[in-house]
Amino acid sequence: MRTPAWAGLAAVTIAGVGAVIAWSVDEQRQNPTPIAEIIAAAPAQVEAEYRAPAASPWAPGTSVMITRTLPVPGETIQVGQCTVAYSFTAGERSFAVTASHCGSPGDHVWPTADGEAADFASPVGQFLYSDLYDEQSSRLDVGVIEITNPWYAMTSPAQSIPTVVAELVGDLPETICKYGMTTGETCGTPINQTGIEILADHDGTELRAVAATAAVCARAGDSGGPVYADIEGQRVIVGLVSGTRDAARELSCDDPAAGPMTMSYTSMPAIQTVLDRVVPEAEYQ
Repeated sequence: MRTPAWAGLAAVTIAGVGAVIAWSVDEQRQNPTPIAEIIAAAPAQVEAEYRAPAASPWAPGTSVMITRTLPVPGETIQVGQCTVAYSFTAGERSFAVTASHCGSPGDHVWPTADGEAADFASPVGQFLYSDLYDEQSSRLDVGVIEITNPWYAMTSPAQSIPTVVAELVGDLPETICKYGMTTGETCGTPINQTGIEILADHDGTELRAVAATAAVCARAGDSGGPVYADIEGQRVIVGLVSGTRDAARELSCDDPAAGPMTMSYTSMPAIQTVLDRVVPEAEYQ
């Protein structure tokens, strides 16, 4: 079975190279959304507030594959690659958070066999919610996967960050980092905490999303991965990877010829507004 892959990172080509096509603070001010107004109105000087899920079946940075349909022997299937920001439980159910443009409700989620190929022996989840494809969208690149097999040993970072998520973040430190299945950990400086980005998904559909930006390298497959920072002595997840507009996205992150790198990410307080609506019974410590 051939399984050509598109990779989640605001894809603009069939090969799955991600890009932020446009990003504008002015556009955000002229066309505000309720969630964007909340973010923009937040005071700059506040104490960070954070919490940890009661249980986390999948570690931050877990890699997943996504398909629209179930695989059929002998037929070609399109496979997406993305990363999970973190996971949590709600009663007897388990969920994972990733980027919205990685999938639509009903899409099937699979573990990775070797970090690059999908293991189609057993599905591990299904997309429950995808904000950018919802009629009542908050214009946030946030997707929720319901984990159907929380006991499967998933591919995750050897040294994963703890699952501590921000409810409220004021000024970020000078360095923030992200983890993705393609490029691992990369770090850089924050640029803006809110704005509008225009993404294109793997089908070329234009999607608008509210996002922050940072000078951090990301590549196809990193979408949905955790963005984190050291705050008050703790490593805290402050968002998830959405897109990139690097000068040369086909080059590795450590290649000097890659040029300036700008990663867009969805902030954790905004993510929480989606989760509070989609899975209000989520359990935290």
